[in-house]
Amino acid sequence: MKPNRRDIAIAPLLFLLLVLHSPPSLALQPLEMFLAGASERNPDELEARAAVLEQQGQALSALGRVLPGVAANGSYTRNQYSSAITLAQLGHPAQTVTLLPRDQWDGSATLTVPLVDLAGLRRVSAANESARSAAYRLDATWLQVQGLVAQEYYQLVADLALVAASRAALDVSREGLALARARLRAGAAGVLEVDRARADVEQQFQQLAAAELQVTLTARALDSASNVQPDVSGVVPLIDDLHPEPELSSFLNAVAALPSVAAAAASTHAAAMEADARRLALVPSIAGTFTGTGTNTPGFIGHDWSYRAALTATWSFDLTRIGDIKAQDAAVDATWARELRAALAARDAIHREWNTVTAGIARSRSARAGREAAFHAAEQARERYRAGTITQLDLLQAQRDAFNSEVSRIQADADLINARVQLRLSAGGSLLAAKDGGGYR
Repeated sequence: MKPNRRDIAIAPLLFLLLVLHSPPSLALQPLEMFLAGASERNPDELEARAAVLEQQGQALSALGRVLPGVAANGSYTRNQYSSAITLAQLGHPAQTVTLLPRDQWDGSATLTVPLVDLAGLRRVSAANESARSAAYRLDATWLQVQGLVAQEYYQLVADLALVAASRAALDVSREGLALARARLRAGAAGVLEVDRARADVEQQFQQLAAAELQVTLTARALDSASNVQPDVSGVVPLIDDLHPEPELSSFLNAVAALPSVAAAAASTHAAAMEADARRLALVPSIAGTFTGTGTNTPGFIGHDWSYRAALTATWSFDLTRIGDIKAQDAAVDATWARELRAALAARDAIHREWNTVTAGIARSRSARAGREAAFHAAEQARERYRAGTITQLDLLQAQRDAFNSEVSRIQADADLINARVQLRLSAGGSLLAAKDGGGYR
């Protein structure tokens, strides 16, 4: 069908409606849904949670070694032959003493009470500190998981918007092809303009295919991180009021309380306690035992039940003790270095994200202004091409500039919103308060 002048005149308005003012449909699930899924099924989160339980179990085991313990055993023996002797004293009746009965029952229970075990007590403290460190690492892992999920989420939002923009640009290119064909039929243009318009349509097809591929890959990455399948049937608006963040110093004040730094500090403390335990191992340990025994073969004792109490002092020394102490001292220095690295990394992350937000605000403001100018230029180029005052190359370039400006605006806004999220996570905040309200420690 041959387009009339009215169709040509409204083409710029269609371009603006499709790209600049398209009302988005809220199809993609909210970020909180993906975070909730990640909190339950993300592999890193599950591994960190299991590590906490493992450290708590080891702490309980260390405590059990310094607390009283009971051991009991019993046995039944069937002897082929029995053995007994008869004893007689002057003036007393004869007494038969069984030395080996045919059916023999024996049982005993031993209570062991550590009285002096300084090294063991210190290891209990070290194990408890290691459990605390594991709990902090779980919190740090959760912040990292949130950061990964948020990054993939906002990249998916940007990719969906890019697909919508690519489809709108493809519609505009098709409209340009129809316009070029109309000018060819009217004798106002040559075949070259039609070929250029057709090539532009094919280029927009390629851009749309690349954008759809990126949506597929990002959606898969978000699904793997959260175990929630994204609904990519519609776009989500990227909205940011470009407000500045608080001063950088306000984010740096609580670096020592960040989970990653607190975990490293707790590991250093645990290593120092273990070093103390290695030294205290040079002190003798003292334990008391109480054993009760029951048997149906008392022999010459003449009592079925008896007990035995004892105090035992244990001390040993060899060159390995000195080697263990030196090795643990070196381990303390290594954990302190890791603590310092964690603090520096936390400060660097906050510094990087804060400055990324600052730069992102300027970038988004500029991208929005450039987008408005590029869209206005594209509209003007369309009108002037219809009037025959500019070439088709000028029109195509203006349309490409408008599309590129929309892509830049989409990515700039997505990067800015993600940078704000990453800044708060780097400072120890959380995006899913309900989970953190339960607490891990």
